[in-house]
Amino acid sequence: MDEKGPGYRQITNSIVRTGTGKGWEEWFEILDQWNVRVKGHSLTVKYLQRHYTLSRWWAVAVALRYEREKGLKR
Repeated sequence: MDEKGPGYRQITNSIVRTGTGKGWEEWFEILDQWNVRVKGHSLTVKYLQRHYTLSRWWAVAVALRYEREKGLKR
């Protein structure tokens, strides 16, 4: 995973695991299967909230990290 700018990687794998119960690799596998590229940011956030009971904050953080890592957002 590349650096994308200041503060980009402040949410470490340990922090995301503590906050969500899963690490970045697990979230990326889930979101690869969900097909974020087709379904978009808003539906992805709702999906994470509903199916994985993430708070809005965590759902947005996970979705944004995924989108940035996959080159979907800058």
